[in-house]
Amino acid sequence: MNSLRETEKSQLLERYAGKFEVRALEYGTVQDYCDSCDHLPWISRVQHDLKDSQRPWTVKAALGLSIPGSRLLEIGAGPPLVSGMLTELGYDLTIVDPYDGSAGGPAEFETFLQRYPDIRFVREQFTLHLPQLEGELFDGIFSVSVLEHVAEPALEGLFAAVAAHLRPGGCSFHSVDCVTQGNDAEYHLDQCLRIALYQSALAGERGPDKGWLRAFFNKADQDVETCYLSAAGHNLWRGAMPYATFPFRKVLSFQTVATRQLNGSNNWQASQSKT
Repeated sequence: MNSLRETEKSQLLERYAGKFEVRALEYGTVQDYCDSCDHLPWISRVQHDLKDSQRPWTVKAALGLSIPGSRLLEIGAGPPLVSGMLTELGYDLTIVDPYDGSAGGPAEFETFLQRYPDIRFVREQFTLHLPQLEGELFDGIFSVSVLEHVAEPALEGLFAAVAAHLRPGGCSFHSVDCVTQGNDAEYHLDQCLRIALYQSALAGERGPDKGWLRAFFNKADQDVETCYLSAAGHNLWRGAMPYATFPFRKVLSFQTVATRQLNGSNNWQASQSKT
């Protein structure tokens, strides 16, 4: 991504800062993607999969939830396109990512380090008790297409770290690839429910149950605006795998935002009994 011109920075701040409507639970739409292509083309036309929708949504969410100068942490960034853009827009960014090639992620750490000198990198998995983050609080913690890959009990540990490092009133916001029809759809429904419950617990609220979330995704299936992973995106992630073992299925972006409660105990450990 090329550096933003000052006029482009001003236009983005004017359009989205404090104005972007962010809901607790939503799914990516074609309308939002087209808006991104118009106003955030640098990160909406990169690899022809859901990240082209999720990355600009994340930038809009950051601008809508926090002001430039805020301290933000990205979990498992991979190529740091979102953090790089937010840094240019005046935010203070830390990335926590092992950059070891695990879970299909990149390993080009030295390249990213040189290309994004204003980002602070912590080359680790995001867990509790990282010495590099001891005592630090952030105004926002986010991820792009990461949480669907984090199984329990690691997911619980990840949200424990979010709770430990997110200041009261700060925001936890994430976009998640979710298969709604096809292979592993039931697993993805349960995984999104777990994520929604952890997010609700951060906010001190009661989360949805599985029936509600299933109805939410059924609504998405009937919504003409729902943005699904394209055939090109499926072929990209199929790689060398025969199509018969990686069949086309419906995959959308599940997007969730929670504001950490200001007072009281932070009971982030949501019960999993509903899954």
